[in-house]
Amino acid sequence: MASVLEKLKRPDDPRLLVSINTADDAGVYLLQEGLALVQTVDLLTPMVEDPYVFGRIAAANSLSDVYAMGGAPEVVLNIVGFPAPAPKDWLAEILQGGQDACNEAGAAVAGGHTFNEKEIKYGLAVTGRIDRDHIVTNAGARPGDVLVLTKPIGSGVFAQAVMTQDRVDPELYAAATESMTTLNRGAAEAMSACGASAATDITGYGLLGHAQELAQASGVGIRFRLPYIPVLPKARELSEQGMVDAGVAMNRSSFEKLVKWDSGIAEPDQNLLWESESSGGLLVALPEKCVRRYQQAADDNGIRAPVVGEVVAGESGTVEVRR
Repeated sequence: MASVLEKLKRPDDPRLLVSINTADDAGVYLLQEGLALVQTVDLLTPMVEDPYVFGRIAAANSLSDVYAMGGAPEVVLNIVGFPAPAPKDWLAEILQGGQDACNEAGAAVAGGHTFNEKEIKYGLAVTGRIDRDHIVTNAGARPGDVLVLTKPIGSGVFAQAVMTQDRVDPELYAAATESMTTLNRGAAEAMSACGASAATDITGYGLLGHAQELAQASGVGIRFRLPYIPVLPKARELSEQGMVDAGVAMNRSSFEKLVKWDSGIAEPDQNLLWESESSGGLLVALPEKCVRRYQQAADDNGIRAPVVGEVVAGESGTVEVRR
């Protein structure tokens, strides 16, 4: 995608505060002094069989881009690709799941667009509001900042298990669906209250891909500590058994040039860090003095936010993974 965007003329409207220039999670447009719009659009294909749960996951995934910027979703439009022969009850359940997630976010569903498609796809176009002085981008991380992650990784392996196994481990299923249907609202509110330097949400490019984009935009390096990165229960065991998310190859080929591994890190662990995540958490860069306050604010919202690494000086965009 970066190679494609490089061919486009960069927007020069002074009211466009955040655009494609830094591969950020959403665009931000200054509507009037003190008020800006934050906008995004996203789609997912099903990773669970329950259409209602899928609807909630896809909506949470779309809303997350606004939360990653420190914004508040206000109004959304449904976007649905749906096979004409499929039961219409499935579509109703998908839309209900999305609407319930939007209700939880305090965002109004204003309508949408549905098109005939061979494979089910669902997501949202989201418009939110944000104060110009409180925008959190992926370009503000500074050496010495500490990195926290607000959801475990492993949803890619989970999705593969759903597609290929007759029965998914109940503990994994419960943990994965709870994680993916949880809004990043509480994580964003804690971020805004604690003076975050930068943030991004972990979705299609995986933990390493999105971290690399944050590091590149900020002109810094990132160092992860592998043992501190939270993983969904049973996901590591599945990875060790050879279960590999389809996004691993794509993300590895796109970002591996700037990733440096400690010796001895096994391929199953590498794959978990490369895999695509659905409705993942926020990766937040914070001044060290703010970390405890952030974790407490997140905990008040039922969110664990372990420290997973730090921002370092060095080659722009470099990501190290240490044992």
